Amino acid sequence: MIRRLAAFVVLAVVAAAHADDSVLTAIGNRTPTAILRVMPDETPKNQQLDGHVFLASYEVIGEPVPIPVDRAAELAKLVATPSAFAIVQKDDRLRPGVAYRFGSGADAVDLLVCFSCDKVAVAPAGAEAITGTHRITQPARDVLLGLAKELLPGDEAIQELPKVRGTRPMPPPAVPVPKDAPRPGEPTAQ
Repeated sequence: MIRRLAAFVVLAVVAAAHADDSVLTAIGNRTPTAILRVMPDETPKNQQLDGHVFLASYEVIGEPVPIPVDRAAELAKLVATPSAFAIVQKDDRLRPGVAYRFGSGADAVDLLVCFSCDKVAVAPAGAEAITGTHRITQPARDVLLGLAKELLPGDEAIQELPKVRGTRPMPPPAVPVPKDAPRPGEPTAQ
């Protein structure tokens, strides 16, 4: 019984160590370069329109926003922190609102972030699917959400996300509404 328990503890420690570095392993030494706003739902391959950009089936909305050097260093430090991410055994549906791009071109890797379930997923450039889902800690959420709010100041849905996620999953951030779009209760131009 004690041997089984000891073996289980050793396996759990090894699995935890492997899970903690899997995001870092996927991203490697790539520098954070941009944040991208993405649709929270996957688009099936047969419905993806030419001319649109997709990150592992999630459509990119708008243009990438460059990450300032000082904030890129903070994001790189987060990715290198072993306790920031833990692998998810049961892969619930991911509904990301943003993606952080590391590197550029064909070598880029995107870290898709779901603030409604506090998970991230890695998507190498050109991949049709994510390579794994990982839970994020509150300190990791603080960095990822703080950076998203700073770099996307005009995105109402991102700005309204709470600092601390509730105990139950919440809806992902809505798609950004253009500034000149009519608001509920406002008359529309004729």
